[in-house]
This record gives sequence, structure tokens and C-alpha cells, in this order.
Amino acid sequence: MARFIYPKIQEGGTDMTEEDLTSEINGERTVFTVANSYESGTLRLYWNGQRQVRGETFNETTSTTFTTTFTPSSGDFLIIDYTQT
Repeated sequence: MARFIYPKIQEGGTDMTEEDLTSEINGERTVFTVANSYESGTLRLYWNGQRQVRGETFNETTSTTFTTTFTPSSGDFLIIDYTQT
């Protein structure tokens, strides 16, 4: 399955990049890799369309990775928005 990266979108005056990480879901993975470096604190995670809470359901670990406290299952969707560095 291919990973999709969408062009920067304008939201609230900030250029954001949207990335579909659904293809990384394997029913076991909780560490996900982002295609581009992002500014700390700008990552927004949507699991099956519901925005997740940083520090409660996910944590940024590096400028290109994050971990989840949940394990997405096959058939789930994982979308992120972030500001590139």
C-alpha cells in the first residue's frame, strides 16, 4: 500500500502538511515515521477521523517519529498534519 503525502494546506495562517500513514498500520505497530521533519508541538494525529491528544494518546519522540498509546488495527485510518521544519 502506498503512503500519501499531500501538499501543504493553509489552516489558521500556518502551512500544514497532511500525511496518510494508514499503510503503516499492521495491528502491532505503535511507532510511526513521518516523511518530513516537523516542528516540535505541531503534529496533529487523527485516528479514524478523531483528533488525538498529545501526551495522552500519542507522543512526539523525534522530529520524524511519534508513538501511540493505542495500537491501530487493520482497517483503521491514521492521518497526521504538521508544520515542516
